[in-house]
Amino acid sequence: MERAREGAELIKMHIELGHTIRLISHRDADGITAGAILAKAVAREGASFQLSIVKQVSEDLIKELAEERREIYVFSDLGSGSMGLIEKYLDFATVVVADHHPPEKESFSTDSHVLVNPVPFGANSVRDLSGSGVAYFVAKEISRENADSAYIAMVGAVGDMQDVDGTFHGMNLDIIEDGKELGVLEVRKELRLFGRESRPLYQMLAYSTNPELPEITGDERKAIEWLRSRGFDPDMKYWQLREEEKRKLHDALVIHMIKHNAPKEAIDRLIGDVVISPRYPEGDSRHEAREFATLLNATGRLNAGTLGVAICLGDENAYQKALKMLEDYKREQIEARKFIIQNWNMAEEGEHAYVFYAGKNIRDTLVGIAANMAINSGLANPEKPVIILADSEEDENLVKGSARTTERALQKGYHLGEALKEIAEKLGGEGGGHAIAAGIRFPKAKLEEFIKLINELLGKQVRENGDKSES
Repeated sequence: MERAREGAELIKMHIELGHTIRLISHRDADGITAGAILAKAVAREGASFQLSIVKQVSEDLIKELAEERREIYVFSDLGSGSMGLIEKYLDFATVVVADHHPPEKESFSTDSHVLVNPVPFGANSVRDLSGSGVAYFVAKEISRENADSAYIAMVGAVGDMQDVDGTFHGMNLDIIEDGKELGVLEVRKELRLFGRESRPLYQMLAYSTNPELPEITGDERKAIEWLRSRGFDPDMKYWQLREEEKRKLHDALVIHMIKHNAPKEAIDRLIGDVVISPRYPEGDSRHEAREFATLLNATGRLNAGTLGVAICLGDENAYQKALKMLEDYKREQIEARKFIIQNWNMAEEGEHAYVFYAGKNIRDTLVGIAANMAINSGLANPEKPVIILADSEEDENLVKGSARTTERALQKGYHLGEALKEIAEKLGGEGGGHAIAAGIRFPKAKLEEFIKLINELLGKQVRENGDKSES
């Protein structure tokens, strides 16, 4: 919180000096909400800002930013892995990095640069606080009024899967308390599937990929039959059900999962904390955090992240535009899932990882979602990480990949972020991330080398960190 205060003081100083606040944020739901929270906080002080939603921080991006010669740059939900580059090229400016990814080092070596990140203070980057949460605490230090962004901060946390086990942890709980006090959010124990606001029950079940519903996911006809046989109208929406009907549906789904030997963690993910906001009507995608986050993710993945920021700031036209984009995005996800299931035999299974190269068959912005699908659909052994690679849409000589795994696999000692960072350095690419989820870009010509290296490095991690699953 002391770092959050420092960051806020630097921003306020530049606002008082009449400088434009240069905001740079990541293009997923967590980054979009983080950018929106800071933009709103700055605008509230009567200052101007310029905001970019970006794919990642690269040397080229920082050089471009340096050419703008701004007095202050504020990075949110990214920047921690590029502290050296920031110090090198933005040494003339004030810099605030508000992020939750594991940082290169615990703090910047200059007083004009501040790292606001809970990880050096013992927080778990995957579950205790997201990028939007860090931005929220900085915004709240700028002005207490900004506590009204609590719901937007929790949309980011949900988008970042901070509640992967069905509940919230760490400083996320402080944001929830603020939101409850102000009446901007509520938390309920309910079904945690996408589509509770906007889709009929049969589509909500048929398109469920996290977790997958055995013999229902991917088949609308089976979803309709399953619902009818248990006394539900398939065309009803979840939010329209009475409380006892919701409970009946919850019980039926849990029994279905148990009967089909679904893993315990998949069953645990089914029912849990659901964040909603009374600020939006029921049936509106913005009413529930998971749907809101999916909507924002769609704008980011389709290179319209600033549209997502506009939605967070209350722009109704932007919301209507994004709804159309979301349908295309969900359709692409279903196609990606189909492609992976039909072609899983193409996956290279090593001792420590599955590597699936999809070429141009899966958009490079969907590789993370595709990796989760491979795990959730039971194609991959849940104790072995999955890496999905696709051709980069920006450079045909590069591939972009995402690695995902489970909490159970982490017990073996895996850290995907560290592994991909080390491999990227060896292959002349860029990589890094969390223990459980990470990303990489590298030259396509080095695909075979990547497959060899990922198994070698993950194996080394297991040997050095020990298999904690047996202790």
